[in-house]
Amino acid sequence: MTRKAQGQEPRPETAAGRVSSHHYRELLWQTLTRQLLLYFIPLLLLAAFFHVQYLRLIRDSQRAHLMAVAEQQARTLDLYLRERLVNLGNLADDPVFARSCRSPATLAAALPRLRQTNPAFVDLGVVDAEGRLVAYEGPVKFPGPVSYASEAWFHRIAAESRASVITDVYLGLRGQPHFTIAVKRDTDQGPTIVRSALSPDALLEYLTSLEGAHEVNALVVNAQGALQLIARPGDAPPAPSAVLPPRTPVRGVLDRPNGGDAWAYAWLRETPWALVVHPIPGTAGTQALLGRQNRILAFTVVFFLVMGIVIVVRARQIVRKQLAVERHEAELSGQLVHAARLASVGELAAGIAHEINNPLAIIAEEVGLLKDLMNPEFGTAVTPPDLAEHLGFIHEAVFRCRDITRKLLTFVRRTDIKIETHRVEKILDDVIGGMLGTELLLANVEIAKHYDTDERPIQTDRNQLVQVFVNLIKNALDAMPQGGTLTVQTRHRDSDVVIAIRDTGCGMTPDQLERVFMPFFTTKPPGKGTGLGLSVSASILKNFGGNIHVESTPGKGSQFTVELPYRIPE
Repeated sequence: MTRKAQGQEPRPETAAGRVSSHHYRELLWQTLTRQLLLYFIPLLLLAAFFHVQYLRLIRDSQRAHLMAVAEQQARTLDLYLRERLVNLGNLADDPVFARSCRSPATLAAALPRLRQTNPAFVDLGVVDAEGRLVAYEGPVKFPGPVSYASEAWFHRIAAESRASVITDVYLGLRGQPHFTIAVKRDTDQGPTIVRSALSPDALLEYLTSLEGAHEVNALVVNAQGALQLIARPGDAPPAPSAVLPPRTPVRGVLDRPNGGDAWAYAWLRETPWALVVHPIPGTAGTQALLGRQNRILAFTVVFFLVMGIVIVVRARQIVRKQLAVERHEAELSGQLVHAARLASVGELAAGIAHEINNPLAIIAEEVGLLKDLMNPEFGTAVTPPDLAEHLGFIHEAVFRCRDITRKLLTFVRRTDIKIETHRVEKILDDVIGGMLGTELLLANVEIAKHYDTDERPIQTDRNQLVQVFVNLIKNALDAMPQGGTLTVQTRHRDSDVVIAIRDTGCGMTPDQLERVFMPFFTTKPPGKGTGLGLSVSASILKNFGGNIHVESTPGKGSQFTVELPYRIPE
């Protein structure tokens, strides 16, 4: 509740100003939270969703591009190897070469022609059915007979009906990394195998010249995962690789186990090799994607910063307008409370007049008696003690009138809200015994008090709480025109005090109970009530952080229960 003087702007240095500042911050946080939940967070989630989708789109685009590069390079590499087999096969099918293929002179003449088709051919040899190298032309000078009978590639081409073979990269008898291609032909001298070593460097040079090679790093692995070629300068020679693509599907994308960019692979048809590629960081395509992503991210951040500033400014404007409305409502509420209090004063006038008449009658009687005592015709001698006694009665009656008028003015006067510590039982006694005592006596109403023995003070504004009790007790009196019993009970709980005011009057119907706290609703005859008492009382109690309930039975009376906290919540 904001405690401030009615009709006055709260000052920051006062307690009311501090409460108003706390209320301002509370309203600002509530407004900011509401706007964040309604506008900022949904847009942020939407932006995050689209950002994630965009990253996924980039990732899918990169994966598709890698897949396309891997497929294209694998098909080209397959074609390259097939052409080399065709070159070697054409040589083996040449009738002239077939008749004299075991002659060193024939091989010496054939190797240059074979290298003209492609410089990757290093040497040329002829192997018989037992694996013996019967003829050779190339850079290696063997010191003695050479046999390939123990080589895996020889067993493969000799045992099977296949006409060609491409080996993995190995050192072999040459002691240099190379791979062998061989074709088998039936000649007059029996099954003959024509073989040639291909240079990995030439194959690597060809691989790096393919389309898209500048965007990716490529490597070739065999079915066991051993590296055959690495299209990356400075890398180690072929060695076992951690990248072993699955055989099915024959093309796909691999997510690297340690994170980073994905790998795309494609298996070759001519030999059980897989071409594996992954993007090179810093290439034009990668930089373009990253640049576009960074621009979008920067724009999103700037947009949400501007939106956050707009939300904060708008929230401040809304809170200022809301505080202005609350101040205006507080002024109207104060005027309504004051009007209801003046209406209650009119109803109290009769009782107050009777209260004042009693001391005035005493004053008149004492003054008349003094005049008689001082009249010489009566021959009465007046002594100072006699005067003092009568003057004391007059003085007492005058101060009694002053107390009555002071209580009335205190109730009527429009004063600032003053939160102090009071005992609710003392306030009830002042209302029942002082302000409404005579009226209750004349109305033949019996008072029954049941106060809690554990009286604890509360924080409240005395004048406003007096107004609440006056309204409730006056309604009880109006409900008991023939007299009855008014029971006032207090009960202290852990966090609040409960005040119950019960009468034995006419009670109210359910329809009247539903509207009892509505402004200007009254069950009294026209001219007897304004209908503001209970609505104003409920408003006062709400401002104190309290509440009011009513229970009523037609013909048996009503009970109003007031709940007030010990401390007014800020």
